[in-house]
Amino acid sequence: MNRMNKSLIGLFLFMILLSCQTTKKVKDGQTAYELKQYARAIEFLENEIIQLKEGEEYAQTAYMLGTSYKNINDSENSLRWFIESAKNGYGPDAFYEMAYMLKKNERYEDAELSFQRLLKMVPSRSNELKKEIEKCRLARRWSAAQGQNKYTLKALEINSTQSDYSPFLYSSDKIVFTSDRIIGQSPVYNWTGNGFSDLYLLDLDKRVVTPFAGELNTMGNEGTAVFTKERDEVYFTRCYSDTGDSHCRIMRSKKLNGKWADASEAFVQKSTVNYGDPMLIENDSVLIFSSNDPIGIGGHDLYYSLRLEDDSWSLPELMPPYLNSLGAERFPTWDQDSQTLYYSSDFFPGLGGLDLFKTTLKEDGSWSNPVNLYAPFNSSEDDYAYTVVPEEYLKKDEELKVYFTSTRGVFGNDDLYSLTEYKLTSEDNTTEEVVEKEIVIDTPKKNFFLEVNVKEKIYAVSNNPNSYVVGTKDVSSASVRMRYNDREEIFTTNDKGAILIPVDTSIQYEFLAGKREYLNKGAVFSINEEYSGLVDGQVFNVEIELDRIFQGVDIIIDNIYYDYNKASIREDAKPALDYLAQVLLDNPAIRIELTSHTDCRGEDDYNLDLSQRRAASAISYIQSSASIDAQRMTAKGKGESSPEIECECDNCTEEEHQINRRTTFRVE
Repeated sequence: MNRMNKSLIGLFLFMILLSCQTTKKVKDGQTAYELKQYARAIEFLENEIIQLKEGEEYAQTAYMLGTSYKNINDSENSLRWFIESAKNGYGPDAFYEMAYMLKKNERYEDAELSFQRLLKMVPSRSNELKKEIEKCRLARRWSAAQGQNKYTLKALEINSTQSDYSPFLYSSDKIVFTSDRIIGQSPVYNWTGNGFSDLYLLDLDKRVVTPFAGELNTMGNEGTAVFTKERDEVYFTRCYSDTGDSHCRIMRSKKLNGKWADASEAFVQKSTVNYGDPMLIENDSVLIFSSNDPIGIGGHDLYYSLRLEDDSWSLPELMPPYLNSLGAERFPTWDQDSQTLYYSSDFFPGLGGLDLFKTTLKEDGSWSNPVNLYAPFNSSEDDYAYTVVPEEYLKKDEELKVYFTSTRGVFGNDDLYSLTEYKLTSEDNTTEEVVEKEIVIDTPKKNFFLEVNVKEKIYAVSNNPNSYVVGTKDVSSASVRMRYNDREEIFTTNDKGAILIPVDTSIQYEFLAGKREYLNKGAVFSINEEYSGLVDGQVFNVEIELDRIFQGVDIIIDNIYYDYNKASIREDAKPALDYLAQVLLDNPAIRIELTSHTDCRGEDDYNLDLSQRRAASAISYIQSSASIDAQRMTAKGKGESSPEIECECDNCTEEEHQINRRTTFRVE
């Protein structure tokens, strides 16, 4: 299909750049491309490439054309130019983009072969490319297995040749949506070649579109609106600039005397971070939205904020990590009847682009694992902003009706769709049962993925590992060794400290993560539960927390206690020593000094001897329990000479005595 006019998924899927505000003169495709004015760049580059012959300059221009078409969401033309770029020697980047666009165009088998070829070209990207290969295989299976016989999919007639997206059911016969359609003398946004986005109202009965609430639409980009149940309050995204650098914000406005008041930011939002896609759930008491805040897991993540007693909103908190990914999670929507949150992700296994997923709020307040909605709700293109029509609005023959946005259509941009599932007759039910049996027979085993996150502790005092832990942060460029079935693979974490790998059932995976200036640490994973009840494409999570090496610093080992006047290891001390033994096993190149201390009570010489025997006893236990070479450990007793807490011995509390009776280790 022809997508010559396709634009990006809504203007604030990405950070708004200064391309629309720059005064730099654009005279050629390279300049327009660098300024992110992709619609203008295409005009120049299409003319310029005609003058070029095959070769390096041709390959670079073709790559810029492929990227420009990609950024206005024209996947067919993007694929055409990435193929030209790859054929003319541009390199692995062109091959990757070509493979990605093959997948976007539902050519899953060709995409898989292209990713496999790229895997040989760039083995250092094996983790990423193997993930894409698995996603292509899943997409091929899902698209073949999912029938559309009981659904009616329609593109709404009011779709324009620009972007129309993010439907919100305002009433039984009206939808509020976002569009960057050009009306009259509207200014043109050079990224897309379309207008700036505004909120519009669609009358479903009359099939008429009008601007929604002129007081909310401004010279900035507005979109993705959600209203309270009483329709007297609205939250929406606005991308604008007060300082010359544009960012997207979640705005809030209340209706007063029939008009919407001036909008203001809904809560305190960081100046250099983008916020958008608001959705209200749980009787308007919780606001869920997306943000590219760097504290998150991926490019965009889902966050939530709680409505406080004074009608303000709490500071954002990250949604559970298994709902977010290393990619983009966007456009949350809510079905109150089923307590289900719908959203889109471009990272979890799916058919391609942004895929629709769902998760259910359980009675204990937790969320179920995300589940792909499959075809026909998902396609190889971008699918998002899934809006369920309440049961009371359905017609007698309708079982389900939803509105959503997709780039699969023929109108030319992001388009609004309705998808209706009709109630089946008895004959239909008989036919459906036969179809379901065929699908079960033909469906191969399920595929699962594991996301390994490598993190390190953040201490209250940065250079003191004995201060309390205040949080964790990602460890990028860490090495992760994976062993299973006598095989071994090495991966490197990305800038979010993570890797994603396909995993199988009935296999135990052993991981060892490490990085220079950190202690190695391991983890074990296997799918032990009855996996027939798990969802195809489900992603599991494992977190490995590394300890930074503090050279020459004594690290207190908690919970190593001794009976009074004895040096033998008690049962309650063994877990802490087992942990230390595992550190030595995971780090075969290090040596440690293990030091024991006493409190101030008793004679100096006696305490020195007692502490030495206690340290030696600890080392003896480690050596015997884990077969650690004794040469890698040194026992040292310091008696009462180095108290952690200085106090007059007769006036020390029992708690202070206990703190001074400690065991520490240091890496030599």
